[in-house]
Amino acid sequence: MSVSTNKRFRFAESKPYTAKRQVIIYGSVLSGVCLTSSFIIALYLEYLHNPLFHIIIQSKGIYL
Repeated sequence: MSVSTNKRFRFAESKPYTAKRQVIIYGSVLSGVCLTSSFIIALYLEYLHNPLFHIIIQSKGIYL
């Protein structure tokens, strides 16, 4: 930040702008993580509330 001669603040960017491609990649990764975690939560809730699903999962040898 620097002060000009007329005493107004002028903000100078310290970083170059972020490339659109990089923003898209980060957004895609973040949305993938959110989607996966919501799927896992939904699967776990289904496991808790559905006795048939509970029996099928345990018959496969998976104990949650």
